[in-house]
Amino acid sequence: MKFGVLGDAKIAREKLLPAIRAAGHEVTHLGRRDPSGGVDPVWGDVRVSTYEEMLADPDIDAVYNPLPNHLHVPMSIAALEAGKPVICEKPVALSVEELDRLAAVAARTGLYLYDGYMVRYHPQWDWLRGLDLGARTHVTATFTYPPQPEGNVRNVAAWGGGPVWDIGGYTLLAGMMLLDGRPRLIGATTLPEAHLDVERSASALVGFDDGQVLTMSVSSGATLCQSVLLTGTDGWARLDTPFNPAAETTARWAHARDGKEPLLGTGTEMRFGPCDQYELMVRDFAAAMAEGRPTDLSESRDLVRLLGEWLGG
Repeated sequence: MKFGVLGDAKIAREKLLPAIRAAGHEVTHLGRRDPSGGVDPVWGDVRVSTYEEMLADPDIDAVYNPLPNHLHVPMSIAALEAGKPVICEKPVALSVEELDRLAAVAARTGLYLYDGYMVRYHPQWDWLRGLDLGARTHVTATFTYPPQPEGNVRNVAAWGGGPVWDIGGYTLLAGMMLLDGRPRLIGATTLPEAHLDVERSASALVGFDDGQVLTMSVSSGATLCQSVLLTGTDGWARLDTPFNPAAETTARWAHARDGKEPLLGTGTEMRFGPCDQYELMVRDFAAAMAEGRPTDLSESRDLVRLLGEWLGG
């Protein structure tokens, strides 16, 4: 397939471009708000034009949309209206109302739209879901990073900035992938950034079926850190780098049958071989197009709803 990319985003250059190529496809067109400024050499020999000209190109088979969060819905709709299936960066929308508009266009056009949470494809999550830990009771998910420059898009609330919209979806998705039923917000806190109009940090408690609970915390004002801990009645397991793992990553787990020492210690290490979760996402996207798979935004709806409630929207 031939992909067009909306915007010269860092994640597009560093993650999706190599993933698209590794999956056997190519990026042939780059759309920019101002195409006269040139592009990073990593793109190679691609055609550079405005967003509108890129979407009108009949040679493009699919579009990747990594634009700032507030442009995810309008530009994904524009791509669908132009006849292009879309991988849209997370969060796919900033409100349920926005998501409804996007879903309606995807349904009307019959084109595939994917909400780009690449973490779904890493085998560490299948391993974690398949572990015998007894009844699952609790997930703790943390994702933090240091402050970004004030002009960064992550620091502008009107553009969907702040750590809840930026990375809160990962912590929420961790609970949704490991616990049962639809999530419901029990309680939440946010700490505002002193000199910006976004939150600096936020925590939330989310309930699932049978008393299962997700505790999640995110921050754009702390050291770089991420982890997911699943606790069950018979054991626990932890993903060391759940969201942005290196090519090879690790996890740890312990079971009550092995006695008290491993449960209160470091447990047993599990190692995962080389894996590019972005490449796996692109491969599944291409398979969905080939199969005529319908767009399914049901999980996205819960994510968008809960993130909005977390921020009090």
